[in-house]
Amino acid sequence: MMDQTVSFDFFIRLVREYWRAIVSFTVVGLIVAAGLTFFVITPKYQSSVQILVNRKNTNAATEYAGQQADVQMITTYKELIAGQVVLKPTQQQLSERYGIERSLNTLKSEVSVTSTTNSQVFSIAVTDTDAKASATIANQIARSFKNQVQKIIKVNNVTIVAPAETPSGAVSPKKPLNMLIGLVVGLLLGFVYAAIRMLTDRRVHDADFLTDDLGLASLGLVNHQNQYSIKKQVSNLTVAHPTHDNQITSQTMKRV
Repeated sequence: MMDQTVSFDFFIRLVREYWRAIVSFTVVGLIVAAGLTFFVITPKYQSSVQILVNRKNTNAATEYAGQQADVQMITTYKELIAGQVVLKPTQQQLSERYGIERSLNTLKSEVSVTSTTNSQVFSIAVTDTDAKASATIANQIARSFKNQVQKIIKVNNVTIVAPAETPSGAVSPKKPLNMLIGLVVGLLLGFVYAAIRMLTDRRVHDADFLTDDLGLASLGLVNHQNQYSIKKQVSNLTVAHPTHDNQITSQTMKRV
C-alpha cells in the first residue's frame, strides 16, 4: 500500500512540475507523425480480382469430390501466380500494352493471393503506388494465369468472377493510426524525460524533504534576500520620500 502511495505521489509531482515538457513532447510526436504520414510516406493502393477455377462434372456422384479437389488445387494456383510462370508474361504484357514497367521482384512483392476455406473462389490482390496501375496489374495477372493454367494443368474452366477496379482511396499509410501512434510515443517520451529529470534532481525544494525523508531536525527558517532585491527596496524607499535631504539618502546608500 505504501509503495502504491509513493508511486502515486511521484506521478502527481511528475505531472505538476513537468507538465509543460510532457505536453511539448506530445505535440512534437504528433507533428512528426503527421509530417511522415502526409509528406514522406508514399501512399499505396490495393485492387483485387476474384477467380473461380473448377472442373465440370456431369456425374453427380463425383461432383463433390471434384469440388474438393479444386479447393485443394488453390495452393498450387498460388504458387503459379507468385512465380515466373505467370509474372513473366504479365510483365511483358504490362510493358507492351499499358506502358507499365515493373520488375519481377516488384510484381512478386506487390501480389498476394487469398482464399476462403472450402471455397473454389480466390482473390488476387495487388498493392501499388499508383491506383490505376494496381487494377491494371491485377487484371493482367488474372488473364496470364488463365492462359498458363490451361497449358500446364489442362484446366479450361477458369472464370474471372469480379475484375479489379481502380481503388478510390489508399490502403496505406493509415492516417488515424499513425497520428495515434505519434501521440502515444510523444506522450511516453515526455514522461520518460520528466522521470529522468526528477530522479536526477538532487536539489532540496522544501523543508519537508529534510525532516520527513532525511530525518533531520528543523531549527528554524532563515529568510534570504539577495543584494539586488535589497537595493531595489532602498531605491523604492528613496523615491517614495523625496522630501528627505540628500544627506539621509547618501547615508542610506552607504549603509547598503
